[in-house]
Amino acid sequence: MAVRSFLAAVFLLAGCASQGPLPQDANNPLQVISMAAEAAPQSVSATVALQVRAVGNQRELVFLNSEADYRDQRNVSVVILPGARKKVEALFGGDLSSAATGKRILVKGRAQRVTIWFIDSNGQRSDKYYYQTQLPVSDAAQIQII
Repeated sequence: MAVRSFLAAVFLLAGCASQGPLPQDANNPLQVISMAAEAAPQSVSATVALQVRAVGNQRELVFLNSEADYRDQRNVSVVILPGARKKVEALFGGDLSSAATGKRILVKGRAQRVTIWFIDSNGQRSDKYYYQTQLPVSDAAQIQII
C-alpha cells in the first residue's frame, strides 16, 4: 500500500509540474478514494484536484468524472446537484457536457464511497455491484477551475 501511495504521489507531482501550484490541502483522486474508503460508510471532508475526463448525466444529476470510464476504480465523480447546475454551468461558460471536459478543477466538499448496484434485464437489482467515490456539489462556490 505504501508503494502504491508513493507512486500515486509521484504521478500527481509529475502531472502537475506544468499546471502551476495547487493549494496545500488539495488531494489527488487516488488519495480521496482512499480517504473515502477508510471513512466508509461515512463521508469525509476533502479537497480534490482533478482533470475532468468525462461528463455523464443521470436524471437531473451531472457527473464530472476524473476517468473516462466512470466505473474505473480510480474514478472520482463530482456530482453536480440540480440546485447548483445553472451556476456551475455559468462558471464553466456553457453546457457541462462540452464546457467541462478537459478542464482541471479543484473541488471542496464531502467525499463518500457509494455502492452502485447493477440492474438486471428485468429492472431488478442484481447481486453485482461496484464502489464509486462521489463528491456532491450543492453550491458552485465548491468548484474552482485551475
